[in-house]
This record gives sequence, C-alpha cells and structure tokens, in this order.
Amino acid sequence: MLVAADGTCLVVDPGVTRREVATLAHTIAERGWRPLAVWSTHDHWDHRLDGPGFAGLPRWGAGGGGTHDELARQRDEDDELRRALGADDEPAPIGPHPLPYPRARTTADGWAVLDWPGPRVLVAHHRAHAPGHTALHLPDVGVLVAGDMLSDVEIPLLDDTAVDPVADYRAALDLLARAAATFVVPGHGTVGRGSRARAAADRAYLDALVAASRPDDVCDTRLTAAWLRTTHRRQHAVARAGVG
Repeated sequence: MLVAADGTCLVVDPGVTRREVATLAHTIAERGWRPLAVWSTHDHWDHRLDGPGFAGLPRWGAGGGGTHDELARQRDEDDELRRALGADDEPAPIGPHPLPYPRARTTADGWAVLDWPGPRVLVAHHRAHAPGHTALHLPDVGVLVAGDMLSDVEIPLLDDTAVDPVADYRAALDLLARAAATFVVPGHGTVGRGSRARAAADRAYLDALVAASRPDDVCDTRLTAAWLRTTHRRQHAVARAGVG
C-alpha cells in the first residue's frame, strides 16, 4: 500500500481471503487513511480481489485482461486458493475490471509517471508472467512493488501462452533491475533488499532452465513445494521447445 503525506493511499493487490481484505480495509480506516483507488498489478485472479471496504473505489492497472467468469473459473481450478484458505476462510470476491491508470508522462527509460497526489510513483509495463503486468517504483524511498516478480519463495513463473516467454521474462528483469531499488516487495514472498540481486537470481534460473542444468544449482530454496517442481518441469519443456 502506498500512502501520501495527507493520508491518501493507493491499495495494491489486496489479500486472497475475505478476512485478509476486511482486515486491510479496517486497518486503513483505523489509521485515518483515505483510499483513492485499488491497483491490480496484473489480471490473475489473486490480484483482482475486492471487499466491502473498497466498494466504489476505482480499480487501476494496465486496463486489459480476463473477464470475471474466466477469473472465477481460474480461481476454482487453482491450487493457490486451497493453499491460502484455512478451515474458516472464504475467498474474497473478484473485483471490477481495472481501468487504465492516470499517467502524467513517460520517462526516457520507459517508465510511466503516475498522476496522483502521493509520492512519486513510476510504473513499468511488461509481459513477463502475464500480459499487461505492471510494477510500481517509488524512487524517492527506494521501493519496488513487483507484483508476481522477484520472489524469494517462487521461481519465475512464465506466461506459457507467449510466443517467447523466456525472452519476455528476461526483458522484464532488465527493466525492473534498472530501478535499482533498495527494497523489493513481491506479491508472494518476503520483502527483500536489492532489485538487482533478485533479478540476477531469476536470470540464473532462466539460464539453467534453457540449458537444462539442475535447477537446484540456482534456486534450491524455491523448489521445495510440489506445485513449483511441477511448474518447473512444464517450464523446462516450454523453454527447450523455444530453443529448438
């Protein structure tokens, strides 16, 4: 969440369960902050969730993606939901379709400047992981909100529908590394130091993926979950097909 000096705030990718989203809305109200909009870094269902505390707020993002029915189906089929839900949890509802965000201008290196009353925010667009993926960079405080990128618990998750998903991912890593942020906030995982260090680790994974070297040479701590090992095997096949 990005908060301006006057209490205006931009809520980024609210949580997965109704309880998480409600707790976030309660915390915002308790601190006297005023949400301006909810930002979806991309259109995967777990980044499009909503709740009564955010009713009526505009949804910002790249402005293109799946329909509500498609997202609901994906959620029902996704192990992410089962991993996130506890015995008493319910999934949060899927929010409205994101609208293109207000931008003031574009910088020379391709980042767009967000037109809002808070601290300076630069927006990166890329198509790694999902078409229309965005990241938010706060250069004055050295923070990069990376969406589903630069995680310390997940391997790079490619967009299997892309023509060249590995090339797309590498291009996005180059873009995010140029932010040279001190702190990285991934959508899944923990806050880390150094966007360049996280990008370098992900490049090493991609190199190993294409070269068919052992994945634990570069990401042994990120391939412990069964679903990630399954995803890695699928991505290996996709990457090798692209090389061939």
